[in-house]
Amino acid sequence: MTGENVEAMMPKWPKDKLLKHGPDFPMAERVRRYQENIKTIRASGCAVPTSAMVDTLDPAEIELWFADNAFTIDRLKNLTARIATLPPEMKLPSPFIRLGKDVDKS
Repeated sequence: MTGENVEAMMPKWPKDKLLKHGPDFPMAERVRRYQENIKTIRASGCAVPTSAMVDTLDPAEIELWFADNAFTIDRLKNLTARIATLPPEMKLPSPFIRLGKDVDKS
């Protein structure tokens, strides 16, 4: 099987069929659109990317997912606003440098 044949058999992400479900819609409409998106993704043969979406049709779980994302966005906005007010000489630790007792001191 050639690469083209394999690619033709793979499911395609249905981005042109997905509905917007942002905060500019009432919650009931957001949930309905989200449910339609989940159904569309499943019907395309693609997996729902659970790192970005909750794979459910349950309205309560979808509302909770929206609330959790809104809370995370709010926390990040607050954090970046607080970091922006720090003095320029302030150094923040790098997430790539391990701190604490697990640091090799050799």
